[in-house]
Formats: sequence, structure tokens, C-alpha cells
Amino acid sequence: MTIARGFSRELEGARWFLPLRLGALGALAFGSSFHPASAEEPSVSYIFPAGGQRGTTVNFRVGGHYLHGQAGFEMLGAGVTALPRVRETNTIWFEGPVIPLPASQASENYPRDHAGSVSIAKDAPEGTRYWRVWTSQGAAPAMRFLVGDLPEVTEVELDGEPIPVAVKTPVTINGRIFPREDVDVWTFPARAGQEFTCTVAAHSVGSPLQARLVATDADGRQLGEATATQRGDPRLHFKAASDGVCSVRIHDVGFAGLQHFVYRLTITSGPVVNSIFPLGARRGQAAQFELAGHALPARTAQMGVPADAARSFAATPAPAGRPANAVLLEVDDAPEYTHSPATATFTPPAMLNGRIAAPGGMNGWTFNAKKGEALDLTLAAPRLGSPLTPVLAVFDAQGRQLARAESAAGDTGDLALSFKPPADGEFGLRVSDRFASRGGPEFAYRLRVGPPPAPDFQIAFTNDALNVVRDLVDGPTPDPKNPRGKNKPGQLKLHIASIGSFAGEIELSVEGLPDHVTVTNTRVAAKKPVHDLAFNAGPQATIGARPITVRGTATINGQNITRTATFAARRGEPALDTVLLAVALPTPFKHYGEYLFALGPRGTVFNRHYQLDRGGFTGPITVRFADRQGRHLQGAAGRELVVPPEADRFVYPVTLPPWMEIGRTSRSQLMTSGVVKDHDGTEHVVSYSSNEQPDQVIVVISGGLLTVEAGRHSIPAAAGQSVEISVRVQRDPSISDAPVRVEAVLPAHVTGVTSHPVVLAAGQGEAMLKFTLGAQAGPFPAAAVLRATTVAPAAPHFAEARIELVPPAATRE
Repeated sequence: MTIARGFSRELEGARWFLPLRLGALGALAFGSSFHPASAEEPSVSYIFPAGGQRGTTVNFRVGGHYLHGQAGFEMLGAGVTALPRVRETNTIWFEGPVIPLPASQASENYPRDHAGSVSIAKDAPEGTRYWRVWTSQGAAPAMRFLVGDLPEVTEVELDGEPIPVAVKTPVTINGRIFPREDVDVWTFPARAGQEFTCTVAAHSVGSPLQARLVATDADGRQLGEATATQRGDPRLHFKAASDGVCSVRIHDVGFAGLQHFVYRLTITSGPVVNSIFPLGARRGQAAQFELAGHALPARTAQMGVPADAARSFAATPAPAGRPANAVLLEVDDAPEYTHSPATATFTPPAMLNGRIAAPGGMNGWTFNAKKGEALDLTLAAPRLGSPLTPVLAVFDAQGRQLARAESAAGDTGDLALSFKPPADGEFGLRVSDRFASRGGPEFAYRLRVGPPPAPDFQIAFTNDALNVVRDLVDGPTPDPKNPRGKNKPGQLKLHIASIGSFAGEIELSVEGLPDHVTVTNTRVAAKKPVHDLAFNAGPQATIGARPITVRGTATINGQNITRTATFAARRGEPALDTVLLAVALPTPFKHYGEYLFALGPRGTVFNRHYQLDRGGFTGPITVRFADRQGRHLQGAAGRELVVPPEADRFVYPVTLPPWMEIGRTSRSQLMTSGVVKDHDGTEHVVSYSSNEQPDQVIVVISGGLLTVEAGRHSIPAAAGQSVEISVRVQRDPSISDAPVRVEAVLPAHVTGVTSHPVVLAAGQGEAMLKFTLGAQAGPFPAAAVLRATTVAPAAPHFAEARIELVPPAATRE
């Protein structure tokens, strides 16, 4: 792990108050200054830990933006019961390394931790659960939480160099790569010849972590490594060479890392299945499967498929009676065929299972068909986890190619081909990989051959949360070009998939709409693949969130057929057939400033002037840094400030840390928030933030007016001993008469070390700082920060230097 500077976030603890007279709530007075405003939608970026073991209660943290202290919370699915709200708690924050230009110009979010809890039943099915949050200004799309069966460990995050943590296998570890350049190290005992498999789940819970795993023995010799690919998270298998302790290190392949770089790492010496063949089975039947993996007591296992199984069915193979990890089977109703010289002939409809077992290989199939009787051929491979880049061709009995389709490298969808026999007779199919150099046992596929499906349709939504900003006036407005109080409709985008020959209109309906919420644009034109439903919330609509269900009805062959819209989930994940519709309260006020491009020294406080357009709001307004920023803050921070009800201007102080890059243009944005009392008596926190240039705090960073340095870069951390180091400060002439306080700031996990601050009087440039180490002091090495602060009634100035506490033999001047 990298040292967490901690400077800026510590300063957020207190509030700075302007002279004020606080009322409890703000009312809305709709006068001439009133203006309609949008709602600031909440969002989330992680849940940590990102999963839990069956039969346990998991206390978690949700990283949210604009949740304003608390939010509604739900976790969907069987066997999980969560508390109905998450509430803000202390946010774990490590500043990490300085981000140089131009990388520091990228946008970055700063989620705040909110605590919650979920109980998982002992018999809860393993796998994915969806969770989501909402506030008075909207709902956030669902994210994922994984239910597992192994004992679990959650990382206690520490500031500084990586400290190995011992675990017992089998185990699922919940960790986080934070801050940037963080490395986590997990250790466990091993016997000579013992095989271990380490599996990462990051992508599957929405984490951006591109994980790299490295396994080593007790002497640091590498036993194996694995890295995430475009196909998914890494899985590492290795064998212990001798008795002793093995280590697994995990980090981002590009040494990135932030609050939302969460992961689950499962380490086991039990049986692990990496792949199966065939890739699926027929509903209502059992089939024998070949298994490939590690520590398998047998290479085959039988698995059954229920008659009502979904298209993707999770089954647990048990080779020689020992259960392994669950695998996904692709399920169909057609008769199954597995390729071999003796079974290469089939009768449609059929599901063909095969694999390109060697580079340059090809599977040939034969079948009989009648003239003009159309057949649809659908080949699934990459979607099922196979590396095959398929090529599919149809030939007549004389070997003439009649039809052909091939996938491009990187395609993950199924390969489709329609074929209408030109005459009665025998025909052939050939399946191969697009690249002759590729092949192997894992290059498997499933090819469905049959008549075109009956006409039908499916409806999918890609966003399961819909925010509808409530109107502030009812009925038509006097000027359609300036509809004060009218907000744009909320749009729910639907994707329509036509099946077979379906080409008709669809009439949409919505169940569960709140009172005073209406929906329009409910007719989908024939052959239209994408359609937007429009939702409006009248001024009397209740602020809150509730699930709605969207259904579509079409006339097919004289009958009305109705289908329910579902979330476009990943393969093997549970279906989600509701959208969380949130009626959002718009924010009446906003803040604004004049464009200012200022020069400011690092290590001090910069004051920025703003005005308020209250829009009829009469309550106090709270100001702080926005949770979502248009540029990386590089440590800049601001305290919470409260503007009293009678004020329409404020000055906001921004702390510029002493380690910012000189010449860097710092851009930060603010958020204003207030509590609005609605017409039904309920109270709601609403907020406004802006990334417009006149509203930003823009400062070009110059050199600081104060510096501090230590007489040595490291000090010996010997238990039971004391050590002194010299500290030197330099002041700019403009602050030459300011006393300076110097203190040592240690990481929170380091205990048993005390150091009392020293104050350098005006004109004094050097002093001694003493460290006293108790008998149980540690762990070491550890990085500490020497922080110097001017002691004066005027604006403070800051400076920092880094020292290391290390074992005595490792000290350096």
C-alpha cells in the first residue's frame, strides 16, 4: 500500500459557520425570483464487502454520491434480508500518491461511505443479488452482491506498505485495491505438492479492477501468476513445492486503485472446475460431462437439468462425490448430439455439441432436409466462455458451399445463419475456428439447427432505475416556450427483439405507477427495435421510489400475446423484471460565481466568493465539496459551511495541500444542499452542483510560503527506545514572524508510538522532535508525516515532509 497523506480529509471534520440564525427547515416562497431546477440524482460505485457467506450477517459500506447522510436500500433475491436504509459513516480515505499532469486532469468521483447490513439465510442460493439505493432526488441503478458458501475474511485496510495477512484456506477474501499503487498480500500454510486455486471476482461485481495475482513460496520464489483479460477476471492455479507458508499478492495490472476497486478472492485446495464439455444439456434430463480443472478426483460427473430450468442453469458437479464449484449449463429442449465419427449425423431440430480439439481442426455434420423448408442455425461459443471464434458453413452433397457465416475476433454474440435447402437431399455442416493456428479441448460450441421459431417478441431494459422530476405547476403553462415549473419527462429506453417472423405493433402498459404519475408514448411501431416510454410526475405526486412493471401486448396469429420487460442481465444472473421509479424533488436554489482564474500558494487556504439564487427557498443552505468532480482534486478539500437563511452570498475556503504540483491548475466544484418541507409535511434534502467554469474554484498552484524538512529520512523503530530527530522550517518573509507548530502524524494502524508537537517561535528555524516507542510498538516499517502549521490568527500555512519508521538495521540518513 502507498502512504495515505490524510491531510485534506482530516480538515473536513469541523464546520465553519458564517454568522447565522438557523431555522430547522426551509420553506418555498414562489415569488418572482423562482426558477425551476433539476434534481441531483444519486449514484453508487461500490458495496464493500461485495459479498457474504450463507448463514451470516454482513455489515457493509456503500460508496455513494449525493446520498445526503442516508438513503433507502434494498437487496433483491431469495434468502437475503437487508436493513431498509444505509446511513453515512466515517469514510475510509487514503490520499495515495501524487497524480502528475496530465493524468490529474481527469474527472474523479469521491463517494462517501454509508453503513448497512444484510442477513443471509443458511439455505440461500449461491450467486448474484441485486441491490440499489434511492433518495428524494432519484434512484441509482442496481449493483451486484455475491452470496458464497466458504468462510469469509474482510480486509482491514491500512495506510502504508503492504503487511501480509494470514488466512486459513479454503476462504473467500473481501479486499480493495485502494489507494492507487496498493498491493494486498495474503498468506496461508501449504504442504509440499498441495494444489491451490485462486479465483478473483471483480468484474462480476462491477469493479474496474484489472487484477494480477502472483503466488510465491516462503523464500519469495514465484509459483505462478495470472492476469485479468478481456474475457474476465483471473484464476491462478499453482502447486506448493515444499512445506511452509505461501503468499498471494493482488494488485491492479496498471497499478490503479480507488475506493471502488473492490474484489473477492477465493483460495482453495479443493476441486475446481474450469470448463465442461458439452457446454449444456436438455431440459428434464441428466447428462455426463467431461471436466477440466484442478484437484479433481475424477474427470467426469453427471449433472441433471430440471424440466423448468432457465436458459442458463447453475449446476454443481461432484466428481467422485466431492462437490466442486458451480458451472453454468446452456439449456434447450431440442435433442442433444455430441460430435464423434459415429454421431455426426442428426435430424433437425437438434442441438449439436462439438469442439475444435486441435489447431486447424474441423467438425463435420450431416443431415437431411427438404426443399424450401427453412432452417435457422445458431452457434454459441464465446457467450458460453469458449475461446472459439467460429466459422459455420453449409454444403450440399457434392461439396459446394451454399451458405457461410463467421465471427470477428472479439465478438461475444452468437453466430446466426439462415438456410433454405434448394432441393431435397443430404447436406453438410462444417464448424471451425477462424484462425487455423487455434484449437484445443476448450474450443467448444453448441449449434442449434431447427426451423425458424414461432413469431414472438422480447422486451428488455438496460437501466433498472428511472428518475422522474416532479412538476411544480399543474396543467398547461402560459408560455409553452418558457414552461416554468414543467420538467422534462423521464425516459425509459426499451429494446424490442423480434423473434421469428414477428413484425407487428406492441402496446405497452405499466403496472404499479404512483398516483399523479402518467405515462405516454405507449405504442411501439412495427419493426421498431428501440422505444422510449415517457413518464411525467404532477405537482401532487408523492416523493419516493417504488417498483413498476412494464408489459407489452401484441396480436400474433389472431391472439393477444403479452410479454414482461426484463433487465438485460449477464448470463447466469437472476432475472429482474421491475424498474425502480423514483419521483424526484427538484432543487429550487443554485449557487453561482464570476469567472475567476487565480494564483494561489500551496499549503494554505484559498477563499472563493459566491452568490445564491434561492429560487424561493428560505432555509439555511449547506455548502461543501461536490461528491462528483470534473477533475481529480489532488488533495484539495473544503470544510462544511452553513449559509444562514437571510444570506444570499458566501465565501468558501478551500484548503490547498502543501504537496500539490506547482503550475497545476486546480479545478474543484461545490455542492449546496438544503432541507425542503413538501406539501404533505415530509422533509427532503435536495442539492445542486455545477461544473460550469464560472462556478468552479480555479487556482493555479504556486510555491508554498512554508517548508519543513527532517534531519534524516528514517528513524530506527526499536521497541522500548526513544529517538530524536531535528526538524527545520523555512518561512517566506511575509510570514517570518509566525510561530510554527510541528507534529508527527502516524498511520492509524501504528500503535505504541508517541510524539509530542514542538512549537518554533518567530525567528526560530530548528527544533528537536522526540519519538518514544513502547514495548509493543508497530507494525513497521511505517511512514509518518511531519506536519508544520503556522500558529497565527490569520490564514494558516502548512508544510509536510515524510519520514519512515523502520527496523534499526534499515535506517538511512
